[in-house]
Parts: sequence; structure tokens; C-alpha cells
Amino acid sequence: MESSAKELVLRQLDGLELGTPDSLSWNTMVANNAASGFMQSIEWAQFKHNQGLKHLRLGIYLGDELLAGCIFYYAADSNPGFLVSPHGPILPWQNQELSRKCLGLIIGAAERLAKEESLIGLRIEPLLPVPVPDLLLEFGRSPIDLLPKETLCLDLNQSLDEILAQMKPKGRYNTRLSARNGVTVRSGTISEMIEKFYPILDLTARRDHFKIEPPAFFIELANTLMNNKLAQLLIAEHEDEIVGAIVQIIFGSTSTYLYGAITNDKRQLMTGYALQWQAIQQAKAAGCSQYDLYGFDQFCSAKHPYGRFSKFKSQFGGTVKRYCGAQDYYFMDELADALIKVFQSNQEEQTKA
Repeated sequence: MESSAKELVLRQLDGLELGTPDSLSWNTMVANNAASGFMQSIEWAQFKHNQGLKHLRLGIYLGDELLAGCIFYYAADSNPGFLVSPHGPILPWQNQELSRKCLGLIIGAAERLAKEESLIGLRIEPLLPVPVPDLLLEFGRSPIDLLPKETLCLDLNQSLDEILAQMKPKGRYNTRLSARNGVTVRSGTISEMIEKFYPILDLTARRDHFKIEPPAFFIELANTLMNNKLAQLLIAEHEDEIVGAIVQIIFGSTSTYLYGAITNDKRQLMTGYALQWQAIQQAKAAGCSQYDLYGFDQFCSAKHPYGRFSKFKSQFGGTVKRYCGAQDYYFMDELADALIKVFQSNQEEQTKA
């Protein structure tokens, strides 16, 4: 699949092998784009592929330079459905005219696949601040976000002492208290993702009333993302007893807190603070410029999916970032066909009744 607009060339890219010139240039492009993130990386695409999702990877070249692109994910057995692109597309957003041409190429290529797979549209979610840029005016606000629309980020360009100083007093106190209480944090292994972390996460989910993915999700996360160094597991211990753990993503200049779990026992040890402080130090050591606490509600509302965790996250200080959320683009012919099929199916059911 190839198309051009002036000097731009669109290519459908095959293969998800790591360490190749193609994958290195792809990850470099994603990592250098402030509106993109780890869900457009080759490692994440491997993870979703191993989970059974199909993908479409499109690259736009200006000469030999990979300038823009997008990875779309879709399920073969959920049609009519969407091509979804969390953290995508990757466009030169600072150049509106160039971005418009690139986006046009991406939409055209995606529409050709949509006809083959009976998909009705695109769902994209680049990390763009509100309001939605004019470039996306043909899109509509999606009823479902792929990513947290609001998050809290720490500036890692500061020294560790400066990061501590900008925390709220309670956060700073509890971080130091966890160390005085003897909580230590170490790196976990791939096998410990299921053997150690998942039981604590399941316990935490039942205690705090939120849903988690099944064990198979975390098995694949460990085998793919931990094995490829995109994710790491941090385990907190006290007197040789595991008291908590978190999963951390490190990609490009951003580290992301993805999952966390704390046992019911010894909660007075402030284990969560020890884990976050270690993750912050790991991120800084890896050269990251920001630590994303991933999902935040400044009002700590009980009805907000991240509300119950936001008071804890707020103790670390940082800056609230708000994004424009997921945006949908419909292929009208495919949407019409899908609606006709639904209508016909309903008619058949009524006739049988």
C-alpha cells in the first residue's frame, strides 16, 4: 500500500521485530513526539499482537526520513468495529499543513483496510491539550476514551531533593516514613508478575472496588513488555514479606505508573510512597524527563474512575495535564452498511418471534 502527496510517501510497514533499523527509527519517531507515547511503540504493538489483536502500521516518509505514522489496533471478531490508535497518530503537529497531508494519507489507507475488514471508523487519541485542534474538526468526540483524559506529571529535570521539596508535606513525610519503617523496594522477575503481583492486585481491586484484567493479560505483559525492558515490576518488602508492588513503563522521556497494589496487612508502613519514590528514582536514572502518575481527578470524586487514587497521587506534587480525549472518524459507507445489517438482523428476529 503506497500513496504520495507531493514529496510524502505512505507505506504499510510489516514486522514487529525489535533491534532492526525499521523498529529503531519507528521508536525514535514515537519517543520524540510529545503527543505520542508507549502505546505506539513496537514493544506495545508486539504485546497487543500476542493478545490476539490485528494491527495496521503506517509510516509516512519524506525522502528517507520517517516523518509520521500510526499503529492502529483492531479485533477481527468484533465487527463492525473501529481501528483504534491510543497515543496516535504520530504527526508533526507543530506544522498544521504538513500534518493535514499526513493525516489525509493515513485516513485513506485506513479506509481501504476498513472496507476489507468491515470496520466503521477510526478512534484516535494523541496526547493533545484542549481545545481540539482544527486539524481534527472532521472527527467527533468519542464516547469512550482510550487513555486517561487528565493526568498528573512530575518534572524529573529537578534534583531528587527538589522533587521531594515540591511534594505536599504529607507526601514528603510519608515517603521518608516508609524508609524509616524499613520498607525496601527491589525489581521483580517475570514469573513474579503472576505469582506475587497478581494476587495482591486482585486483593486490592476487590478491596477498593475496581476492575482488573484477567491473569492472561499480565502473563503476556510480563513475557512481552518486561522481557523487552519496556515494563518493570517493583516489589516492596518488609521483614522478608511482600507488602506491595507496582508496574512501571519506561519509554522515551516518560515513565508511567501503570498498575499498583498494596496488601491489607501493614498498610501503616506507607508502602505506596516507598514504591512511587523508587519508581521516580528509576525513571530519573533512565534519563526520563517526566513521571506520569497516569490518571487523575483534581476533585477526587468517588464517581471518577481515578478519583479514589487521586488524593494519594496528589501528595507527590507535580502538574495536572488535560488532554482533548479520544476522537472518532466514521467511514460513512461502512457505517451505513453496518446499520443496515443491524436493522435486517432485528427484522429477522421480530419475524421469528
